[in-house]
Amino acid sequence: MKIKFILALQLLSLSLFAQTLVNKSVAIKKGQTILMKFDYPELIRVSTWDKNDISIQANVSINNGENDDAFELSINNTVNSVTVENRIADIKNLPQMITVRDGAERIVFRSKEEYKKFKAENGRSFDRVSWGVDIDVIIDIKVPKGIDTNIISTYGMVEVSDFEGPLMVEAQYGGVDVALNEKKVGELSAETNYGQIYSNLDVPFSGKGLQEKDFYTFVSAKPGSGPRYDFESKYGNVYLRKRN
Repeated sequence: MKIKFILALQLLSLSLFAQTLVNKSVAIKKGQTILMKFDYPELIRVSTWDKNDISIQANVSINNGENDDAFELSINNTVNSVTVENRIADIKNLPQMITVRDGAERIVFRSKEEYKKFKAENGRSFDRVSWGVDIDVIIDIKVPKGIDTNIISTYGMVEVSDFEGPLMVEAQYGGVDVALNEKKVGELSAETNYGQIYSNLDVPFSGKGLQEKDFYTFVSAKPGSGPRYDFESKYGNVYLRKRN
């Protein structure tokens, strides 16, 4: 089976180099829904609060701070919905860097020559080496409780905690990590194509609430009373945790 029930999972932690802080907020009116679309953020943390506005705080580091102004965050406010989107402007023409990782250590080089010189002088090898625009973006979002919210992420991990309200998360290449109070969940579903679903919830996924095929797993349940939560990752994992 692809579903693995666990007692604890290591939380994702990320470190940033030079950073630019971007803050935006928008008031929510009764009857509006929220749609958020993100591409390159490594981590998107989402929760709810008692205020009537969306708060967005982005920690941005592009090429070690040299191209942070390429990060754009837009908000489209209509009668029925609020849409939040980000993009990296002119990403194809931004300088390409070499990023190496050795355990927790991370080093960025401006060119292949600089990288080769460092290796020759230090006699080191690295766990991972990548070539391209070095993008480190973490976004923290707070939305009003009870508002229907949809989050679409292309590459990053979406982390959900202390969220009270209908929520749908779609992560294509990243994953979804969510902490829930089962008693306050009316309906729950999780789906992945090429990843796995991990859970330590006291929720039995069986019968019609469990579907497994080649490269596909779907689970669903009605554990308590409250809003509906739907989580999907096409290529990553979905983590369903007990909320402390």
